[in-house]
Amino acid sequence: MQYKIMEFVVYVNRPLNSKEKAEGSYNMVDISTDRREVSVKDRSLPTAPVKTFSYDKVFTGASKQIELYKAVVLPILEEVLLGYNCTVFA
Repeated sequence: MQYKIMEFVVYVNRPLNSKEKAEGSYNMVDISTDRREVSVKDRSLPTAPVKTFSYDKVFTGASKQIELYKAVVLPILEEVLLGYNCTVFA
């Protein structure tokens, strides 16, 4: 029996909370939803190169939960209804 294995990797960035804002924290990632990339800055060494990671889908802190649900969870639920085993890690 052959199995079809699919992986779908998603990045979801949360906005800073009020405590983080009050402490002067800042976001250390730049998000490009068009390129589906997340670039991470090293705040301890400002001259360090930025590291960039690619994902299947990228969501910003301004994204709504319904957007994430429709893009990620709903297609998986459709696979479950077709009889496939599926898992979502969050």
